[in-house]
Amino acid sequence: MMFPPPFRCRVIVAVGVIVATGAAAASEPERRSADWVAAAAALSGEGFARLSGPWEPTLPKDHAPHSETGSEVWQLSAHLRDSAGAPAGLQMSLLRLGLLPPGEAGAGSDWLARGIWRGHVVLQADATAGEERFARGMDGLVGHDSTTGALRLDDWSLAFDSDGWRLIARAGEMRADLRLEPMRPAGAIGADDLPFRGYAIARLAVAGTIATDSGQRSVQGSAWFEHLWGELPLPGTGPVASDRLILQLEDGSDISLVRTRRVDGRGLPAVEGVLIGPDGTGSALESAAVSFEPVREWQGRGAAWPVAWTLRAGDLNLSVTPVAAEGERSFAAPVWIGLVRAEGMREGRPVAGLGTLQLTGYGAP
Repeated sequence: MMFPPPFRCRVIVAVGVIVATGAAAASEPERRSADWVAAAAALSGEGFARLSGPWEPTLPKDHAPHSETGSEVWQLSAHLRDSAGAPAGLQMSLLRLGLLPPGEAGAGSDWLARGIWRGHVVLQADATAGEERFARGMDGLVGHDSTTGALRLDDWSLAFDSDGWRLIARAGEMRADLRLEPMRPAGAIGADDLPFRGYAIARLAVAGTIATDSGQRSVQGSAWFEHLWGELPLPGTGPVASDRLILQLEDGSDISLVRTRRVDGRGLPAVEGVLIGPDGTGSALESAAVSFEPVREWQGRGAAWPVAWTLRAGDLNLSVTPVAAEGERSFAAPVWIGLVRAEGMREGRPVAGLGTLQLTGYGAP
């Protein structure tokens, strides 16, 4: 499957709070955020490969890290229901930042690692919890396990098994253990002249358990997965912010949409994305033909977050509302992440579904 050109030209990397692994976490969130953004912005990328030219994903090989590049992200968003029909959701994101290109010798310092990893997990069922971690790459503990093929960040793991993927993660007192099976082929992300590449699998079937204080429940549903590497935009290091929406509709359609805007409020937002029909055919969603507008805000600690939206594109007309409005995360790059419901009409027929909304760049510039 090939995504249409507008989707292939857009990538958003959004990550969150830093919890130091193997060291004491900083006690001042503002200082921690400033330190992280400054360090990320200072990475030169010198010595890492600059990608260009035609490319198509090769799986399962491309699930693994591409250490020749300076930055890389894996992100999975799952949209689930328990046996009683109550919605549940999970987002897991892992970011690798290269410090030393392959083949370059280190200077012997314990902190002169070849790469650092940052990740977040947000879980939502009858409660909501989020956690972010930051760690140096360590064989068998943080990074890619070449023996098992799994990605790991301490006790979080995402394994790409030949008989089905498995995700294990926790946030606070909540824990998820999920099996995933790709239901669509991988579609390439990026354009031949851009310095990054990657792929998305628009729909995976999901089944497993989520444990909360009230007990363990069985869940099932679907997920969206993407993996990108190369010269990626890093959160909090530029004047542009984004609103990201992923929807998986009950008619078998999948939507990925990015609304990009300047944090200083100047100019008009740009909207790009893709609508994948039940038959797997993708069509572009572009600013000229799409209306994606906020209709309601929720006041958090640091910002007023636009948590309810309308989406109109051709014969698609949807209302997008949060399952729970309290999705603000005091991450290093502050973010709102939450499970959303979509209800409306498509081609004159009622349609509904679940999705993930991810908002960045709100509050004081």
